[in-house]
Amino acid sequence: MTLILRPAAPGDFPGILEIEQEAFSDGPWVAEDFTGDDCTVAVVDGRIVGFLVSRQTFPAAEGARAEREILNLAVRKIYRGRSIAKALLQHELERRAVHFLEVRESNVVARRLYRQMGFEEVGRRPEYYDSPVETAIVMRMK
Repeated sequence: MTLILRPAAPGDFPGILEIEQEAFSDGPWVAEDFTGDDCTVAVVDGRIVGFLVSRQTFPAAEGARAEREILNLAVRKIYRGRSIAKALLQHELERRAVHFLEVRESNVVARRLYRQMGFEEVGRRPEYYDSPVETAIVMRMK
């Protein structure tokens, strides 16, 4: 399996939205939600198999790195367990910023991956998610 990571192009959004709908039950994003943010896609054999969306929340300043938020990360079910999410995260972390994200409290697989990648829990947001209502775990990578 040859994995290619590249910036998303406008023609990628149908594939991204398929993955989004497959992965998330709590009101999946629509195409407009992806505009204005940085989106990286993972491609295998010409097919989009995963994506990561992030944005800069604060620019770098004297003595401080930029801050970025990871907004969305998903991989097609049939490609899970092949380190694609890890590759997308590693690619994002190359930006050398302080990274934040929120993850459902019940998403133990994602939380384990984030901890393995060096993220730490720094807070909780009760009732952050809908469908079902659930607490978000806030994580940070320095």
